[in-house]
Amino acid sequence: MITICIISLLVSSVTSQLTHGQTRVLYESFDPPTLNTSLWNYGYPWGTYYTHRANTNQRLVRVTQDGYLNLTAIKERSITLGVMTEFGPLDIDFSSGAVNTNGKFCMKNGFIDITLRVPPTESTWPAVFLVPEDSGRVPMLTIMEAFDSRSRYAYGFKYTNSKGEVEEQNFIADNKQTSDNLHRYGLDWGYDQITWYYDDKWVNTVTKSDELKQVDSLCLVIGLGVGGKAQASTINAAEYPSVMSVDLLEVWRPKYDGFYKFRNVQTGLLLEIDSASHDWSASVLQWHDNGGDWQKWHVQYAGHGQFRLITGHSRFGLDNPGSGVADGTKLIQYPYHSGNNQLWKLQIVDESKPDIVQLINVYTIGNADTPKLVSVPENDTSAGVQLHLWRDMNSDLQKWQMIRL
Repeated sequence: MITICIISLLVSSVTSQLTHGQTRVLYESFDPPTLNTSLWNYGYPWGTYYTHRANTNQRLVRVTQDGYLNLTAIKERSITLGVMTEFGPLDIDFSSGAVNTNGKFCMKNGFIDITLRVPPTESTWPAVFLVPEDSGRVPMLTIMEAFDSRSRYAYGFKYTNSKGEVEEQNFIADNKQTSDNLHRYGLDWGYDQITWYYDDKWVNTVTKSDELKQVDSLCLVIGLGVGGKAQASTINAAEYPSVMSVDLLEVWRPKYDGFYKFRNVQTGLLLEIDSASHDWSASVLQWHDNGGDWQKWHVQYAGHGQFRLITGHSRFGLDNPGSGVADGTKLIQYPYHSGNNQLWKLQIVDESKPDIVQLINVYTIGNADTPKLVSVPENDTSAGVQLHLWRDMNSDLQKWQMIRL
């Protein structure tokens, strides 16, 4: 049985740093006796076979008594096709298992963590990926796939480029065991960045702001192929049956996504743009609530636990000018460009009050002597004072109440 929730107090096996600023919405432990079909479909979103030599069959998907989702590949012909694929002729002489969440559980952005063991048989092609809810194959985010050596795996992003052509950016994670034991594979993505993890450790981050605009609602696919990308490995029927075991799936979504006002906890004044200016480099102030769009901020999950803060009136980003690292660096608005000086961590001060946060500039994390926070100057807390960055003083002048609009 799955548990779908938005309660942040649940204890998770995912390191909290990786899910910073997010709330767990799915915990799937594959409780026996059977697959929960309110969440899962059998096969692939587009049918029972893919670009490999195994046709999927429901009976080869099984939830075990000890709580594993087992996908099994066997030497068995169940369909005959005369199809040529990018990986060679599609000779369907095996059967296997696959499941997907198409139409039942899909997401625009967030964090997925899946624990599994791939089969040691190198001619199998175990894969976990995300595809559009409409059963399309582009864009596609690949969390992991193993198609030769079991001491490495591949991951990547498929999208349509500016010429209307399908393009892929693929990577290999070397020296990562996949079949010796259970391992965890993580994928985090937002409006700007995609990040992959292995056993809680960072693997890679890429920025793909334009391409990620194509991502709307993606569903999860878990499949065990035979051949396909693994076609270079000799298929020895004696190595089958071959089993892929999935132990746990957790999904997290951003806590904050939408329009907010930011009210300073001590002064009660709002974060705003000076005089409703549309100018590049206009000052960021605090001022009384007047209902203006220059006091409204579109908070968007950028990825990798980071957020954009976009002004409602000019559509510019909250900016640390010149990537400043000194205490007292004054804040401005500037056209958004996904640089770390325009990305922010929303640090909850007290879990019992999730609407009270500190705004930490990402660039200053690791580049300054200590991370810098959006702060009201201690020596002038009046309306109209320009806000700046300052080290954490545990002051209410550095804490902001997020008011959802």
